[in-house]
Amino acid sequence: MQRSVAACATLFPVAEKSNMLSICVVIAVRNEAQYLQVLLPLLAAQAIDVVIVDDESTDASYEVYTAFRGHPIIGLEYLPYRGYFSLSEQLQAKKQVYDKIKHDWIVHQDADEVLEHFKPDLTLRDAIQEADEGGYNVLNFEEFVFLPEPHADYRHKNYYTDILRYYFFEPQKNRLNRAWRRSANFDNILSGGHIVLGDCVSLCPVNHILRHYIVLGNEHAKRKYLHRAFSDEELSRGWHRRRTNFTEHHLTIPEKSSFLFRLDKYDSRAFRKDRPSHKHYWEWTQCIVCFCGSLLLLTDFAIR
Repeated sequence: MQRSVAACATLFPVAEKSNMLSICVVIAVRNEAQYLQVLLPLLAAQAIDVVIVDDESTDASYEVYTAFRGHPIIGLEYLPYRGYFSLSEQLQAKKQVYDKIKHDWIVHQDADEVLEHFKPDLTLRDAIQEADEGGYNVLNFEEFVFLPEPHADYRHKNYYTDILRYYFFEPQKNRLNRAWRRSANFDNILSGGHIVLGDCVSLCPVNHILRHYIVLGNEHAKRKYLHRAFSDEELSRGWHRRRTNFTEHHLTIPEKSSFLFRLDKYDSRAFRKDRPSHKHYWEWTQCIVCFCGSLLLLTDFAIR
């Protein structure tokens, strides 16, 4: 269903909170209902507000996030869908929200992500509170990408508690500055949402956790990525190169890989970082050569 596009974010009237640090997560969505029904309660439990930027979703996203109006959803902005994915348009729309809200800290987050403190039993709110009390104004996160079992489908399940396999994705250091003090007026558009730019950046030396539930099964992977179109302008900048020119075979979730590990329970923070992957799973290739009668692994290895 097509909905009208608002010129700027609509903020709903909400009750004043206590004098705790105010935090707002801004999430751009297009057809993310299966993620929102898990993510929004996690943020609500931390008294973290959320503004949705809806890129004209056609699934049940609207019904899901409006059910959380007031807690944690405090605002909504519509972004016209032009037939392709445009990260820069989403980031510009988010910037309009940042300029309108009055929160102490803002968080740039996607619907398929969960951001956490690196210590067990502590939360995203705790991480931001600690950074603020330490005089820092930017938080960086390390990305752990979760993959379902090859033949499992988590589109209608709690992927946060049920998917335990992951790989540590680190194409470079210090690449996910996802939370910052709003009053610093930082910009993350030029970096494609990765690094904040501006005066007086004070980066907290402690990295926290970003869980990325990139796909929820093989069918979901195909629907999410196989026919996705990207902005020509962004492709010319070299953006999205990891998400183009792949086939259904590339998107098939691997059964095994030297990069894959498993948590013993969903809320563990015992992530392994000793074997980082510089590529996403669809870029892993099976490359084996025979040398002196034995098999020698040359590069990224995955069994599908």
